[in-house]
Amino acid sequence: MFGLVHSLLAATVVKTKLMQWMGRDSRYYRLLYSILAFATLAWVLHQHFSIQEIILWQPPVLQKIFAWILVLGGLAIMVVCIKKYFLYLSGIDALMDVQYKPVLEQTGLHAYVRHPLYFGTLAFVWGIWWGYPYMHNLVSVLCITLYTLIGAYFEERKLLIEYGEVYRLYQQKTPMIIPGF
Repeated sequence: MFGLVHSLLAATVVKTKLMQWMGRDSRYYRLLYSILAFATLAWVLHQHFSIQEIILWQPPVLQKIFAWILVLGGLAIMVVCIKKYFLYLSGIDALMDVQYKPVLEQTGLHAYVRHPLYFGTLAFVWGIWWGYPYMHNLVSVLCITLYTLIGAYFEERKLLIEYGEVYRLYQQKTPMIIPGF
């Protein structure tokens, strides 16, 4: 449900139609989108944590340490990315009457991967799975990974349309999600 709602509302065709329908209030589209995404994510998390825990194996200490490195590293990357783009991504900029001008970021974390938020998210969720190998975590991490990879594919297409040849050159020199891969 989360993936479907999130993807449909992010699709250019749907977004354009809804913004036309909203008229003057279309500047609040991203804010409403974020509120709906948060609500559906909360529902997904509620479902996740209400499932009976079935442990697949007992992880050794070194595995737990590695898992926590992934979790904390992924979380740090997510925080940096969200902090950098919070006003725009959340839609709160519409309440503050601030205009956001999209810029193709190629420095900082973006020098290593084109989608650092996706990388951080995947490191975080795989770290949770690796440290807590429960069946419900496995289902969640597989769904999140699949959704992220599909989302990255469509995001790439949008960015190519938005930035053209500049983005194509960026694609050639910078990995999509995993540094060095």
